[in-house]
Amino acid sequence: MDPRVLLEEEPTPEDFRAAMSIIHVGETIKITDADRHGAADALLLENVPLTGASIVDLGASDGSTSVELIAKLPDFESYVIADLYLTLRSVQVGRHVLFFDADDNCVLVAGRRLLAWPTLSRTVRLVVAPLIARARRRPSRDVLLLGPEARRLTRTDPRVSTRVHDVFQPWGAPAPDVIKVANLLRRLYFSDADILRALRALLASLDEGGHLLILDNPRLADITLRAGLYRREGGRFRPVAETPDAPEIADLFRSPELALA
Repeated sequence: MDPRVLLEEEPTPEDFRAAMSIIHVGETIKITDADRHGAADALLLENVPLTGASIVDLGASDGSTSVELIAKLPDFESYVIADLYLTLRSVQVGRHVLFFDADDNCVLVAGRRLLAWPTLSRTVRLVVAPLIARARRRPSRDVLLLGPEARRLTRTDPRVSTRVHDVFQPWGAPAPDVIKVANLLRRLYFSDADILRALRALLASLDEGGHLLILDNPRLADITLRAGLYRREGGRFRPVAETPDAPEIADLFRSPELALA
């Protein structure tokens, strides 16, 4: 797949997902397969009254699963598609397009016969260094990492918006009724100490009675998805419902370190 399809105004959903799957930015991987959160979304829909709710979808990647959940919701108040990496910058240098993150790191070089990930290899970084130097002297354009359906939804539904947000920081006021975090707080990416730090920020982001939906797609034999729904009660998270296979980090919800003073 040629990742330069991300530069198109209206790529097909399939082409966009394929291109996004080769983008490596930050500590996590952009997972964009369609229809992968159904069982987790069911936990939310079956256990939380969502009419008039404000919902934050953190680590929403290309927004495709946000679109799928929104289609199942009753009349909600607001839905924020949030991610730390919602945009990249692209620069054309000859027949190559270079993609830069918010910290000015070149994360991908794409050409007719070349795909290179400079942040993943020192050798690759040295090979493409002349291209990167030329790109930094040229004008750039922003590339929105939202799929075509999510882009359309943000344009046509005033209740749906986007926001750049770091899961390690509290959301701020007003507190949402529900926060969904999918495939982000994984031991694949972070230590337990860092995951607890993120969970404390999420706890502080909710008022009493607010809900957190956590899920992961482990891609293991016989386990398609693990999810848990938790309610803030008494300054900590209390379990409401879990899938037959509990989330990878379910044990951390019982940690004495996860509580507000």
